[in-house]
Amino acid sequence: MAKRPVEVEASDPFLEAFSKALDWVLKNKLLVIGGLVAFFVVMAAAAGWVYYRSSYEKRGGLAFARALRIYRGLPPQAKADDVEQAVRAFRVVVKEYSNSKWASFAHLYVGKCYSRMGKGEDAVREYALGVQGIRSEKYFWPQWLTALALAREPDKGIDTLKEGLKGEKPFLEPYLRYNLALLYQEKGDLDKAVGILEDLRGRFPSSPFGMEAQRLLEVLR
Repeated sequence: MAKRPVEVEASDPFLEAFSKALDWVLKNKLLVIGGLVAFFVVMAAAAGWVYYRSSYEKRGGLAFARALRIYRGLPPQAKADDVEQAVRAFRVVVKEYSNSKWASFAHLYVGKCYSRMGKGEDAVREYALGVQGIRSEKYFWPQWLTALALAREPDKGIDTLKEGLKGEKPFLEPYLRYNLALLYQEKGDLDKAVGILEDLRGRFPSSPFGMEAQRLLEVLR
C-alpha cells in the first residue's frame, strides 16, 4: 500500500517575520533595554525643557509686570532718581531673563525712561536693542520710535500702532494695545482708552499688560 504524502502547511510570512523579530529581541535584550531607557531619558529631558521654558517665561513676565508698575506709578514730572528706580527694575528683567521676550520689552521701556530723562542717545540705543530682540518688520518699529517714543505725536502714534496690529505678531498684541490705550489717554479720549483696556484685560488676563490694564482701569474710573 502506497504511503500517504505528508501535507506541509504553507508558511505565514507574518509569523515568520514575527518569529525572527522575537528571536532578535531575545538575543539582544540589553540593546533593546538600553534603547528604551535612552528613549525615556530623551522624553523626560524634553518634558523638563518645556516646563523650564514655560516657567522661565512666566517668571520673566512677573518681573516685567513689577517693573511696569513702578514705571506707571511715576508722576508726570518725576525726578531722575525716581525714573532710575524703574530703569533698575527693567534691568533686572534684561539681566535675569535675557532669553525671554520680556527682555526685549524691558529694553523698550528703559528707552522710554531715558527719553524722559533727556538722555536721547541712551534712549535710542535701548530702543534698538528692544527692536533687535523682537525682530519685527523693519518698516514698523522705526515708525513707532519716531511717532510714539521720540516725537510724542499721539495721532501719528495711534495710526502706527493700529497698522502694527494688522500684522501677524500675536505675542506683540497685548503690548501694542496697551500703548494704544496710553496714547488715547494722553489725547484725553478716555472712553476709547477704557474700551481698549477692558478688551486687553479680558483677552490677555495673564499677560503683564493685561494685569497692568486692570490697575489702570481702577485709576481711570
